[in-house]
Amino acid sequence: MTSDARNADFTRQPTHNARLAGRIVDVAAASGADPAALCRAAGLSGIDLGSPETRVPLTSIYTLVENAAAAVGAPLFGVKVASGVDVEIFDVLGFLVLTSPTFGVAMERILRYQRLWNDGERYSLVVEAGRAHLRYEPFGAARPAHRLMAEMFAFDVGVNAPKLVAEPVFPEVIRFRGEPPPDHAAYEAVFHAPVTFASPIDEVVLPADLFERAMPLANEAMHAYFQRHADAALARLGPDASLLSRLCAFVADRLPEGGASLAAAADSLGMSGRTLQRRLRAEGTSFEGLVDGVRRARAMAYLDARVSLAEVAYLLGYAEPSVFHRAFKRWTGMSPESWRAANTRGTSR
Repeated sequence: MTSDARNADFTRQPTHNARLAGRIVDVAAASGADPAALCRAAGLSGIDLGSPETRVPLTSIYTLVENAAAAVGAPLFGVKVASGVDVEIFDVLGFLVLTSPTFGVAMERILRYQRLWNDGERYSLVVEAGRAHLRYEPFGAARPAHRLMAEMFAFDVGVNAPKLVAEPVFPEVIRFRGEPPPDHAAYEAVFHAPVTFASPIDEVVLPADLFERAMPLANEAMHAYFQRHADAALARLGPDASLLSRLCAFVADRLPEGGASLAAAADSLGMSGRTLQRRLRAEGTSFEGLVDGVRRARAMAYLDARVSLAEVAYLLGYAEPSVFHRAFKRWTGMSPESWRAANTRGTSR
C-alpha cells in the first residue's frame, strides 16, 4: 500500500500556517541554502510565507523541512527552527497564550485551537501521577519530516513554553519515536533533560504543578478578545472538519483504555449522542466507522514505526493481539506481519 493510500484515511489533505515555512526557509538560508530552490521543490514558490492568513499544504511543509535539513546538513535542524521562534509567530493563538491566566490554561488553548496552526497533526495532554504528558502525532505514513517536526514540538512545549512563566522548569524527560542518533548527548544538552528514542510516541513530560503557575502577562479582557478572534478563525476553517478532527483526537487518546463510548465523545463536544450521530451521518460516516478508521490509521503509523505487534494491539485498545490481527486483515486483506514486510524497510522490535 502506498503512502497516498494511507493518507486517504483522512477526510482531506490538511494545511499548515505558512509562517512555519517562512521560518524554515530563513533558518536554511542563514546556513547557505538557496531559499528559492527550497520553495520551488516544495511547491511554495510565489506564496507569501510571512502572512498569518496564508495556509499551505502540510505535506509541502514536510517536503520543505526535509529538503532544508538535507541542504544544511546540520544536526538537530528541527531544534534550530524552533529555538528562534517567538510566540507572536502564532498570531492570535500566540496572544491568546500570552494573556492566559495560568500555564495550564495556555496549554489548553493550544490544544483547543491547534487547527489555527495546523489541522493535520495532533497534540494531546495526559496528566497522571503528578506529570503532564504532552504528545505529538504526525500526519500520514512515516517519513523523515516527522522526526524534524517532533523536534520542533518538543522544543516549543518543553523549552520555549515554560520560559513564559516565572522560574521556568525543564522537562523531566523527552521521548522520540525515531532510532537513537549518533549525537544523543547533543539532544540532552539542548533539552536540558533525559532524551529517549525508539519510543512508541513522541512526548514531552513536564511536572504537573507547572500548569498551576500564573502567566506574567495574564489579562482577562484581552484574553477574551483574542479568544473571540480565535473562535472566528476556527469557524472559517470549517466546522465539520473541526468536528471530525476533535472527535478523532478524542477517540485516539482513549484507544489504550479500550476506546471511547459515543456518549462520552458527545459529551466532550458539548452535544447529545443523537446530535453527534446526526452530524456524523451528514458526513457520510458513523461513530463506529470513525473509531475503526482511527484504529486503522494509527495501526499503520505504529507498524511503520516498527512498534511490536503486541504493543500495537494494546495501543489500539484491543484485549488480545488476535483481535487486532483479525481487524487488520479485514482492513487490508493482509496480516500485520505481511503488511509491515511489504511496506517498511525495518522489522518489528
